Amino acid sequence: MLFVSGYPSNLPQTLKQSFNHLERASKRLFPAVGQNVLVIAFEEFETKTGGRLDALDITEEVLEVARASGVTRGNVLVFSPHTTCSVMIAQGGVEVVRQLEEAMHKLAPDDLYYQHDDFSIRTENMTEDEPPNAPSHLFHVFVGKTSECIPIVEGGPLLGDDQRVLFVELDSSRPRRYCIQVVGE
Repeated sequence: MLFVSGYPSNLPQTLKQSFNHLERASKRLFPAVGQNVLVIAFEEFETKTGGRLDALDITEEVLEVARASGVTRGNVLVFSPHTTCSVMIAQGGVEVVRQLEEAMHKLAPDDLYYQHDDFSIRTENMTEDEPPNAPSHLFHVFVGKTSECIPIVEGGPLLGDDQRVLFVELDSSRPRRYCIQVVGE
């Protein structure tokens, strides 16, 4: 089941709330493509996530950036510059989100004491309106990834039939960004 745009017709209303359509803006940098020349293309996307375990399917953006680069052999790197977001390749759908939620609650339960969330003793790496989010950081350490690298073969990313590239929020709703970089010839 894909969640690229819109929702499957058989998805219950309560589950549709987990897969909100998000508006995205991008910044693009593409050099001219030449013969036997190394190409590096970069595009940065901005979005606002819907909250914890909001899984944004960014497969179409990855395919488009790779196609637009003109690279026929190389790699496409998808990167998250956040410590509470993850980039992963998985089968899309509700089941993936449910499994992530189960794993998150087992690895980093919300109801435990975390020094990271004790603002009476924590003095480093604080931001204005800092939320208590230690479970999100811990889950990222054990399960999350900041990037995925996908080979480009014959002009396109080599993804399996059911593989989707997901940008997953592990914390609360906020503005986020992810980067797609293509390197090759």
